[in-house]
Amino acid sequence: MKTVGQILSIERNSKNLSISDIAIELKISKSVIVDLENDNIKNNSDIIFNIGHLRSYSNFLELDTDTIIKKFKDEISFNVKEEKKNITPIIENNFFKVEKFFAASIILIIFTSFYFLFINENNNEINFALVPDIPESLEPIVEKANTFNNMSQTTDIKKNDLVNNSSAIASIEFDEDVTIVATLKMLNPTWLQLRDEENNIVLSKLMDKDEEFSYELKLNYNITAGNAGNILVLIDDEVRGKIGKYGDILDSFILYKDFTN
Repeated sequence: MKTVGQILSIERNSKNLSISDIAIELKISKSVIVDLENDNIKNNSDIIFNIGHLRSYSNFLELDTDTIIKKFKDEISFNVKEEKKNITPIIENNFFKVEKFFAASIILIIFTSFYFLFINENNNEINFALVPDIPESLEPIVEKANTFNNMSQTTDIKKNDLVNNSSAIASIEFDEDVTIVATLKMLNPTWLQLRDEENNIVLSKLMDKDEEFSYELKLNYNITAGNAGNILVLIDDEVRGKIGKYGDILDSFILYKDFTN
């Protein structure tokens, strides 16, 4: 059975394309293309970038991209399991077992006491990951977004009308005579890719802090991002909230004009 890398390499050669041709056309580093074709991609912090590059490469070769992505994820998962199986067990010296147990017990007691004294409350759910302080220039915008979030939680709206973090459903059709513009504003550096309805790449880059990208909502761009909590959504210059929580990875998210979050 051929691997994802072998499928890409065979298809590229059948089209008489070189790695340099692919790199120039897709604006992807040659080393990334070589790693993809050699199945040398690791399941690490760069995995979301590599999935985006693989999607672009597969679309360019006119392959079944959804099948390629699923097969790639299965291969990555299998390799991780194999690596765990090959780990050599560590033989622990039993000489300090008593001392280690005593030290671990002291740490556990201190941690438990600290938890019940300072942390344990009725409402201690963490909704967002910790991030650096937001620049002063963005504080009014983020404060407006958070206020909008609190108001939307107290409004009597049916759950089926809300937009979740993995997909969006339009409740009102677009008026063709009205142009509605969406703006994605970066609170922190974040990798962002936008594709049109035919899977053509519109934007694929690491966005800088405070950088923006605007487009007409009726274009129905698919949004893939490395950290949704760093992306602020404005529709016709009105702040609607963040596109997701900190740490969320988005894949093919479509934004509509009734978006609230």
